[in-house]
Amino acid sequence: MPVGPPGRLVGMLAAGAHLAGRSWKWLKWPVGLGVFAWLYYSNEEALAKVAAAPKDWNYAILAFLLIGGSTLMTFGRWYLLVRAQQFPFRVRDAVRLGFVGLVMNYISPGSVGGDLFKAVLLARDQQSRKAAAVATVLLDRILGLLALFLVGLGATLVPHDFPDSAEVQANTAVLWIGSLAGLAGLVLMLLPATTRWGWVNRLPRLPLVGHILDELVHGVRLYQSRPLAVLAAMGLSLVGHAGLITGFYFCALWIRQPWVPDLAAHFYFMPNAELFGAVSMVPGGVGALEWAVKQYYVLVKPNVIPEAQAAGAGLMAAIAFRVLQAVIAAIGFGYYLSSRREISAAIEEASHESPLESSPVSLQLEAGSRPHSQPAQMAGRGEERQGLSVT
Repeated sequence: MPVGPPGRLVGMLAAGAHLAGRSWKWLKWPVGLGVFAWLYYSNEEALAKVAAAPKDWNYAILAFLLIGGSTLMTFGRWYLLVRAQQFPFRVRDAVRLGFVGLVMNYISPGSVGGDLFKAVLLARDQQSRKAAAVATVLLDRILGLLALFLVGLGATLVPHDFPDSAEVQANTAVLWIGSLAGLAGLVLMLLPATTRWGWVNRLPRLPLVGHILDELVHGVRLYQSRPLAVLAAMGLSLVGHAGLITGFYFCALWIRQPWVPDLAAHFYFMPNAELFGAVSMVPGGVGALEWAVKQYYVLVKPNVIPEAQAAGAGLMAAIAFRVLQAVIAAIGFGYYLSSRREISAAIEEASHESPLESSPVSLQLEAGSRPHSQPAQMAGRGEERQGLSVT
């Protein structure tokens, strides 16, 4: 049957999207480094003054300890979420995969990031409930984002003396909207009534994806039976982000500038700066985070501080922060080297399919068989749950 103009248009758009995606795999590092270079050369004079100033290495040590400790807390947060799903998982597994994900944020040649590698590696170790294993990584990221918003929300309640511009008001609105929406979603997830809603119970009957959705709903029920584990993970996330931002503030004090924003101001603007770096699509947010911090330093500066001075101080603090993050990632490089074979397989898998696509339903479809009927799915789920002791 000939393909009409609409069909050709859809095909062309799909081919263009595929080409753009493949191109971005290799362009994202040059783009990130290009932004970084542009920031450096456009602020070269201010950075030279910053670099020539004496340094306080005591703050560098404190910053390293805080940033490293906060990184370990993120691994602990994920460990709690995985254990709440009753997967066999040790603290050292969380540290190993956490460091692998941290390194892969920087060296991955494709469009997949560290979180996806963690999801693939965890799912590969599970005989069943692969979708639930992947969901722990997603929930870990969501809790981290919510905690970031809440830290910033707390800072909006602290009196400040920086100009109340339209940009500041927009920053405050993002923090409040993100915090309230995230808290509402967390409450809904932990309420047992949500998994008893009729439309939720009908999700496993959907063709193709029903089995995956059944696993996810079962995973939500496990979290509802262990709310303290989720709340503990949330607490770790709050402490971790507070430590990370304080570590950034110590990086600013490390370079001993005539002016840097106070700690409360850093708690106010760093959440959205980190969010911008995370969604920028460049490896590790390189260039994007530095640009956002530079802009925020200029935004909150007093009128008596020259813009070039504020921009230079912000950019240099962000560079110092990036250096310490790279050192911590380099420490985790040993975990990467010890898992090279496993990571190579994960790269191949992640480049061609998402972890959810390796679920039993997709395997049945690839083999040409039809998915199990809903009664068979529920029976299988019942057999699996008999082996679980939910406390």
